[in-house]
Amino acid sequence: MNWLHYLLEANLYLAVFYALYYLFLRNDTHYALSRIYLLATSVISFVIPLLQLGFLKSAEPKPIAITLIPLPQSAVIHYTNAPVEVVHFTWQDGLIGAYFLGVAVLLIIFSIKIYQLFKLTRASNAETDASYKLIYVDDSNTAFSFFNFLFIGTKASGADTIIQHELVHIRQKHSVDIIFIELLKIVNWFNPFIYLLQASLKALHEYIADEQTATEGNDVIAYSTFLVNNAYGLGGSSITHSFFNYNLLKKRIIMLNQQRSGNLARLKYLLAIPVCAGLLCASTLAFSKSYGLVDIAPAMKTDTPKHVHFMANNNVINYNYTYTTTKGYHVVEAIHNSNGGGGISKKVIITDKDGSKHTYYDEKISTDERKMLLDKYGYKFPSGKLMNVKLLPPPPPVPTPPGKNIKLAPPPPPAPVQPKAENRPHAPSLLKNFTLVRPGANKLPPPPPTVAPIKTTKLLLAWPSIPGFFTKSEKGC
Repeated sequence: MNWLHYLLEANLYLAVFYALYYLFLRNDTHYALSRIYLLATSVISFVIPLLQLGFLKSAEPKPIAITLIPLPQSAVIHYTNAPVEVVHFTWQDGLIGAYFLGVAVLLIIFSIKIYQLFKLTRASNAETDASYKLIYVDDSNTAFSFFNFLFIGTKASGADTIIQHELVHIRQKHSVDIIFIELLKIVNWFNPFIYLLQASLKALHEYIADEQTATEGNDVIAYSTFLVNNAYGLGGSSITHSFFNYNLLKKRIIMLNQQRSGNLARLKYLLAIPVCAGLLCASTLAFSKSYGLVDIAPAMKTDTPKHVHFMANNNVINYNYTYTTTKGYHVVEAIHNSNGGGGISKKVIITDKDGSKHTYYDEKISTDERKMLLDKYGYKFPSGKLMNVKLLPPPPPVPTPPGKNIKLAPPPPPAPVQPKAENRPHAPSLLKNFTLVRPGANKLPPPPPTVAPIKTTKLLLAWPSIPGFFTKSEKGC
């Protein structure tokens, strides 16, 4: 909504300029200067927000912080159907809708007024002169002008004086001012000061026409009497200059007979210059905006970021920051991290007057070198301008837009799990001195004969079919 912020800021300046006119200039008889002031400040109010004074901002830039997220060498993106967001109506939406509704209504009304005047210009009972076209309005005592068209009622008295008055409006192109203010009012209809400005501008037009008409007739009192005697006419459209304007009649007579302002009074119009400067400073300092398109007084360039380079696969970061110290030495500050090892290294390269360059690293610089840099070059190391860099883990998988499905490769088969040593089968400790015979194996050879020549007993150890159980069988020879 930057355009809305711009519109509000411009209308704030419009109110300030009109307040200056109302307080110091509205009673002066330098009507032409007042007219120029109102028109010029109406334009300047919308130009100031687009300008800025760069030198007013801090010359010492804040450290730039950047977050670098390394990406893996190969990443499989899994897409899922994202849920549809529900848009809710907010008060900002209502504010924007109300603004455009007001613009549409006033634009329609303005178009109707233009159409009605266009119909009157097509009237057949008209007289054409070299500089204007006189159109008579039947059965009416009105009188008004619009650009080169002068409308006068057939019942209006003092037609010559009225025509002379309206020709001043035509010669000075007052209708251009009225159309401009009407369009400005359509865009800024919410600002009450725009309506006051329109009324003041119309009053100035009448003061100018009255002054010139009375001067040509050489009788201010007679012209004032004529205004009073003919204060019964019907006014024309609001976008025209009506000779019979009840609201302005008293003020017109007062200003017509008021003593002329001296030449020193012209100096009051110079108040607009410091006001413009103050509003321009306020626009630069008080408003955080993105529509300040033109920097008319930029600050001295003390920093020019050269480049930021980041390679995700091997974590290479390079950042150069170039500026000039207060003593006029060229400084390049740099951040470098190569292959993700050893952390981030900061260094400074200072160019001496003879063109030689000196490099200092933050992990190697000594206290004496820091002091020398400050005393000789006006540089404090580190200066705080070096950016803070953070390396974050790879981001999570990006969700898939609706309607897109990508099949992932099947995961590799799991590796076989080796049984733990304590789970493997083992023989009871009682059998450590026996030789085991599995079922189906040949019988063991008989034990060696004993020394005694008596009858011999043969022992046979058989492995039964049930593992873990062993029996001895004894047979006589």
